Order: sequence, then C-alpha cells, then structure tokens
Amino acid sequence: MHRFLSALIITILFVCAAPVAALSMDTSGGTAGQAVVVTLDAPAFVTFQMNSGVPVYAYGSTISFIPAASGTLSITATAAGQTAVASVPVATGGSSGGGGSDTPPVFWRTVTLPKGDFSVTADNSKKSYPVSWQSGLGVLQKAGISFKVSDKWDSGLFTIEVDGTPNEGLAGWMYQVNGLSPGVTADQKPVSNGDEVIWYYSESMSQTPDQSPKAFYFRVQTSSVLAPGSSSTGTGETGTGDGVTADGATAEAVSYPLSLPPGSDLRLSDGRMHLTVNVPMATSSGDTITFAGNTMIITRDDVTLRIRFVDFTDKIGVSSGTIADVTAETKPVQVTCPNGATPEIGLFVSLMTVPMDADIGSTITPISGLSDVPTAILSAANTVLGAEGMTVSTAGWLMNVEKRGLENGVDVGDVTVRITVDPAFIRQAGGLSALRLVHIMDDGTAEVLVLRSVGTTADGRMILEAGPAKGLSSFIFVSIMEAPVASGTVAIPPVASPASSTAPTQSGTALSAICAAVAGLIGVTGIYCNKKR
Repeated sequence: MHRFLSALIITILFVCAAPVAALSMDTSGGTAGQAVVVTLDAPAFVTFQMNSGVPVYAYGSTISFIPAASGTLSITATAAGQTAVASVPVATGGSSGGGGSDTPPVFWRTVTLPKGDFSVTADNSKKSYPVSWQSGLGVLQKAGISFKVSDKWDSGLFTIEVDGTPNEGLAGWMYQVNGLSPGVTADQKPVSNGDEVIWYYSESMSQTPDQSPKAFYFRVQTSSVLAPGSSSTGTGETGTGDGVTADGATAEAVSYPLSLPPGSDLRLSDGRMHLTVNVPMATSSGDTITFAGNTMIITRDDVTLRIRFVDFTDKIGVSSGTIADVTAETKPVQVTCPNGATPEIGLFVSLMTVPMDADIGSTITPISGLSDVPTAILSAANTVLGAEGMTVSTAGWLMNVEKRGLENGVDVGDVTVRITVDPAFIRQAGGLSALRLVHIMDDGTAEVLVLRSVGTTADGRMILEAGPAKGLSSFIFVSIMEAPVASGTVAIPPVASPASSTAPTQSGTALSAICAAVAGLIGVTGIYCNKKR
C-alpha cells in the first residue's frame, strides 16, 4: 500500500511539474491580395502587423488575413499565457496564368478623382504648384498616401518619396498607367475613367511592379464634379477659398470611416462572408457595439454600421455569424444657409461587401444661384429633367460624396438620402411636387429621385427621403419649372385660374431670400403651383 501511494504521489508530481505545451502556429500563403492563413492548436488572440504599420487584431484558431501590399507580415498569437510569433514575407502576386485574366491577384483600390486641381509644395524650394486631380499624382493624393516632390528639374514635379520611402541612388519610385511607364512626371500625366495606375518602388530601371518590394495598385474613376475649393482652369485660384461659397455660406465636410473594428476576422467560404468580432477588443478602440436580435450595431463618430447575420453565436464576448447584409447610416449634417435656414442631410447606404479599409467623405455646399452650379452638373440635371418636360428653376445645395476603397455596383448598392426641413419652406416652394433631388452618377449621367415624406420630428420638422439612388457620387437639390416652349412651336395656354396672376419665372428672386437648400426653393409660383395643386 505504501509503495502504491508513493508511486501515485510521484506520478502526480511528475504530471504537475510537466511544462505546459507551447502554443503552436502554422502559416500558409505569402502573396499580396491573397489570404495568409494562420492555424493554431488553440483559439488565441492574434495580432497582424504589415510592414510595422497599424496592427489588426483577430481571435480564433484558424484566421485569414489578406495583406494589401508586399513586405513583411508580423504575426503574434497569445493564449493561456503562451505566445507564438511568425514573420511571413509577402510578395506581389504575378500573373494568374492558365489562360486566365491578365490582372494580377493583388489588392486594387478604387479612387474617384474630381475635376479641378489641388496644391502641391515642392520639398526643395517650398514653392506651391497647382496639380490636376485627374493625374497620376492626383491618384496618390486622393488615396491619402503621403509623397514628396522636387521642382529641381524643369520637366515637372519629380516624385522623390512615397509612403515614407525615399529614393536612394538608382532606386526610386516609378509609376505605370495601363501597364506603360509614361514619359512625363506624374503631375503632368492625365488619367481617365477606367485607367489602372500602379506606383511602385524600383530597385533598378528594369524592375517591374510584381518584382517590387513595395507597390500600390489603383483603379481610377473620374467625376464631373468640381472638387470643393478647386479651380477647373488649372490655375489653382478659387476666388472664394476652401469650403466657402460666393455669398459666404460655409460648406460642411465630414468623413465617415467604414472599416471593421480591431478584433475582427472576416472569411469567405462558399461565396458567403463569415465574421467573428472580439467585442471587448473592438470596443477598446472607441467603437460602441450593441445587438438587436441577429444584428450587430457598430457606432463610431458620425456613422453607424449594421451587420445582420443569418445565424449568430456569442461566446464570452466573441460574436460570430454568417453575414446576410450590411448597411451604413451617416449622422445628419446640418447646413447653415446665408438666411439662417438649417436643413439636415444624411445617407443610408446598402453595402454589397464588408469594407475592411474604406471610408466615404461628404461635402455639402449651399448654392445661392444657378451660376454657382458647375456647368456639367446643371447640364446633366436639365437633360434628365427634360424627360418630364421640366427644367431646373433654382438649386439649393450640392452634396459631393467621395469614396475610398469602395466602388459603386461592386461594394456600394442602393443609397437613400434623408432630409429634415421646416415644412414652411416646402409649402412656400409649392409642395413636394415642385422639388427634386437629382443624382449625378460617376459617368456624368443623372437620375431623378422623387422626394417623399416619411414623418415628422418631435419638434415638427418634416422628414423627407429620396431614393434608391444607384450608388454614391453627387446629389443636387433643385426646384423645377416647366421647360420653355421651343421656338416655332404653338403652345396651348393653360386654363386660367382665379388664384393665378403671375407667370413662372427663372429669376429665383423669391428663392434667393430663403437659401434654396431645401430651405425654401420657391422656383415655381403662380400658374405652376395652382396647376400642381
């Protein structure tokens, strides 16, 4: 008996003294734009850091991470006091081969370039130069990637640094447009809708983007909308300054981040998206996460993301499920008009994919007269309204929406615009039938969005909605009037109405007094108002 107890004690001591098995990690993959898969022998908190950049967090035992560029991916996993680390070299993907697409399997970002120009200061001389947004250098500016230029050479602004990496010796930054290296500096190279632009660090004159240690891939969308504070003449002069209209009204600019919070793991399986979120880790970044049934509600700054799951589980703060749909709702922006009117405008966006790194920016500018409306926008609006036999009488406000990491029809689906306004202005404008919201799409064409009333606020303001619009680009709020009769056409006069004493006018005199930004677009008076009623 004593021998048995001694053996048992020795066995227990041996087991207790045995070291805890170390956390093991296996990785596979190493191509930009394709998943690096991490497999662990136990669920763990995992940190991904690409090229010592911003860390991305996830939780699980099998996690996929898609690096956007080449370089070094550092991975750290922690569970039960054990840590495993790995360093994965990431190369730029080559041709897909096998007779497939010629497009390399890398991460392409879509940038939308407005008309007009922006200012660039040469690093050596400190002189400022106007550069077209729709240029090779405009692509970097719009994508938010830092760069430095030099005006040492007369041929243009030579790029000497991109994303913190400077030129050294014979190595430096190059760019391609549709697979070709232009013979001019990037500030002088115009780009068009559909162009593919690649910026890459070349260690020799013969190096290609897929051989580069650092490369950025962009698909270009061009817009007919003039960037706020820009000039379409290329002079860089605006006359009124950034964000200020001709009559002194201030344009409102807001940015809405749409990326998933830290602690998120998104995987694609059988054509469906599966999301896992470590809620405590996600909320540590400042996001607020709540749940309504199978819907996860992520609130940050001025935007709310709603992710609805087909199925849903929550275990010790780690929530996961298969995604059914994703929507984004922006906080309404209040526009201050010269007369003190304050309409509020917000967006409801249906997302076709879950954005890993994306945002939208909105700039809303009150308009005091049709002369303030860019010619291309006014022309597009009149063209589409012509199908109704109408034309623009006055314009109220113009909202330009920029997209980063998003593409209409691919990432962005239907969009609804919500407007809150004092009902007195709607009555003065002749009712909703006299008002339209016109959506100017990325290709310059337009669609008319009819306004509808969906309720009132607690303080009696009217809530209007317009949509669905086909994506995000530019929206202009207008009042309408009957299009003038073409010369040589015999017009049948309207039946006289006792209340009608004035004819329709395009002068907008009454409207100019109340800031046509939803705020009282009185462009249809007299006969037209009575006919509509």
